[in-house]
Amino acid sequence: MTDADENAQLAELDIFLPSPPPDAERQEAFLDEAAALALAGHPITVYLQDEDAWAFAQCEPVRALLDSAGDSALPVTLLGLDIVVSAAYPTTEQMERFGRVGGAPRVPRSAAAAACGPGGAPTPGAPMSGAPMPREAGGFAAQLMGAAPAAPRPAGGPEIGSRRNLMGGDTGDGLPGR
Repeated sequence: MTDADENAQLAELDIFLPSPPPDAERQEAFLDEAAALALAGHPITVYLQDEDAWAFAQCEPVRALLDSAGDSALPVTLLGLDIVVSAAYPTTEQMERFGRVGGAPRVPRSAAAAACGPGGAPTPGAPMSGAPMPREAGGFAAQLMGAAPAAPRPAGGPEIGSRRNLMGGDTGDGLPGR
């Protein structure tokens, strides 16, 4: 594989920097590192808060982060629309790794599986399989919306003794009254 082929597969990084920087020397050192990677073929775009205010306003993830956390969240590094680093300058190694890993095809993961760890289960009907993504609420969200459950729930359940059953109501067995 040639260098041109390898660089074509690198993902683009967008880096949003504070202006004026709290540590001008650190920001200058970072800019030197980012420039060296860019000259080596890594697609890196740097935006300065005062010079590129339009980019800060138009980039939804950055705008939302700054609205909630303020300028202390800067610098912010995006890989696509994912914030991968905030409140710190990414290292050269991180920028190289994000570029390599971000350029590789990703299998969409379900939010529930991803919350349980990095393994996660592929989302049923993910675009990689060619099937459409599910658009209907399921589980508790479907119940809140008034949708009929997909499968009947089993009756009964474990005996909970004198503990309070918040799901099915309290019968008052030995529990203090209101």
